[in-house]
Parts: sequence; structure tokens; C-alpha cells
Amino acid sequence: MKGREFALFGISLLAGLTGGFSLRKKQHAQPASPSPLFYAGTWQFVDPHNQRHHRLAISPNLDIEIDGRPIEVSVQHLDDHQLTFQDKFGYHLVIHANEKRPISFFDEADDCTYTVHALETPHHD
Repeated sequence: MKGREFALFGISLLAGLTGGFSLRKKQHAQPASPSPLFYAGTWQFVDPHNQRHHRLAISPNLDIEIDGRPIEVSVQHLDDHQLTFQDKFGYHLVIHANEKRPISFFDEADDCTYTVHALETPHHD
């Protein structure tokens, strides 16, 4: 009898330990959700075809404007390195980022990638 109880105790202990390890491993493996605030801001880019400067504004709730005009979009993908929108015509607008900030903007409708820079605010003396 004691041998059987000892074996059951050993199996229970082993199952508990391996279950606990796999649970901890699963919790640790899940990355934190990226914050939309990382992409929020006003960015400037230059159209290489005509050298015109444009302004891309991304709100904290991920609404976007280009040159002050709202663009109807829905968020398709969001992670630490990419934010993808789809406009009402089905074209994708993709913001690429490095660890610090957004760095480029791809407009599928124009088939063009633009380098983005933070819009500098004028200094008032």
C-alpha cells in the first residue's frame, strides 16, 4: 500500500512541477502589446517626384491625416516595428519603426516609401 501511495505522490509531484514550468514558460513567452502611442505624432516626409513636403499626423487613437486632410482607414496590424492601415479603397499604408520611433511610410497606392522625420516645432524667442 505504501509503495502505491508513494508512486501516486511522485506522479502528482512530477505533473505539478512540469505543468508549473510550462505555464511559466507560456506566460514569459507572450510579448507585451505594443502601444499605439509609440506611433502617435506629426511626421514630415518629402515626395521624391516633386520635392514637396508633406505632413503625416497620427493621433493616439490611430486616426491619420495627411496635409491636414483626414484619411479614412482601419488598422490591419500593429506591433513594435510596423503599423498597417487599409484605406477605403483597399490600399495599405504602412508605418515602419525602429526601437525609438517611426522611420518610414509606405503608400501602396503610390507604390512609394517615404522616410519620415519628426516635425520640428518652431522656436519662439
